[in-house]
Amino acid sequence: MILTPIRGQEDSTSRWQEHWFAKALQEKKGFIIKQMKEDGACLFRAVADQVYGDQDMHEVVRKHCMDYLMKNADYFSSYVTEDFTTYINRKRKNNCHGNHIEMQAMAEMYNRPVEVYQYGTEPINTFHGIQQNEDEPIRVSYHRNIHYNSVVNPNKATIGVGLGLPSFKPGYAEQSLMKNAIRTSEESWIEQQMLEDKKRATDWEATNEAIEEQVARESYLQWLRDQEKQARQPRKASATCSSATAAASSGPEEWSGRSPRQRSTAGSPEHPDIHGDQTKPSSPGNALVLAKPPSPCAPGPSNSGADRATSPLVSLYPALECRAIMQHMSPTAFGLKDWDDDEILASVLAVSQQEYLDSVKNTLRRDPSPDHS
Repeated sequence: MILTPIRGQEDSTSRWQEHWFAKALQEKKGFIIKQMKEDGACLFRAVADQVYGDQDMHEVVRKHCMDYLMKNADYFSSYVTEDFTTYINRKRKNNCHGNHIEMQAMAEMYNRPVEVYQYGTEPINTFHGIQQNEDEPIRVSYHRNIHYNSVVNPNKATIGVGLGLPSFKPGYAEQSLMKNAIRTSEESWIEQQMLEDKKRATDWEATNEAIEEQVARESYLQWLRDQEKQARQPRKASATCSSATAAASSGPEEWSGRSPRQRSTAGSPEHPDIHGDQTKPSSPGNALVLAKPPSPCAPGPSNSGADRATSPLVSLYPALECRAIMQHMSPTAFGLKDWDDDEILASVLAVSQQEYLDSVKNTLRRDPSPDHS
């Protein structure tokens, strides 16, 4: 014979069991069972109570849970016997109960373990998230095999933990913002320094190029001046030498009395000296045996006719001046290729000396001194 329990007795046993369960959790764990509304959404209400602090947010929790299951259909579809899309559409209804598949999805979604208690102080099942952390678990209690309530810890608030922030910890956001700000500041400073270095390098290159261009321009201008000077120097030196030769052949007094035009044309072949004779140059040996001219500080020769007739040293000054000028001239000015031929220079000096001696003799013949009258 089978004994059937009386309905009133069954209700009494169930109430005593519920009372003992709530008292045991509070005394041993410090947890409190919060009653959720029994409308088919009790599981989502219990999770919403611990995540949002309000069981009326169960629709939001259900929607997020179903969306997460669809995004990870490759994994969760293996635990569903019916068509997965049909299963998701059915679970989206507010009066549809949740089970262990939704618990695992919410554990991963909020990255908080989900502990299930059933008339005991230790969880009968625990669903873990993807990452391990020290966040407070989501605790639910299972009653009469049909209903879920919320189990909360009054000494530790969990509202907001896991709202799209896996592994979230108090103060972590501020630290992350500070690190990001420091990193951004360092990167900005580095970029600024690199930009300034580039500007300095560009300025240095521009300055260097400007200096090189200026030096090149100055060098080119100096080269043009040197070329112009070299182009003018042979003609100037030739005229000077001709003038010195003419002065030596005509005498200091007569040369000083001539006009500048007469001085410039006196020594040229087209305007021969009217006072000098066209005498052939003497041998180079006769010009090189002359004595060295006296020092500029020594007393000069007398101005008497005898001294002028007997002193050959006076004729060296124009010749030496002409020789000094000719040494700085290009040999091409005289149709020569090189100054190495000493015979040519000696011949020029001999001609200058002879012309000056002849001019002195002619002066003495025209104007004899009183001592010989």
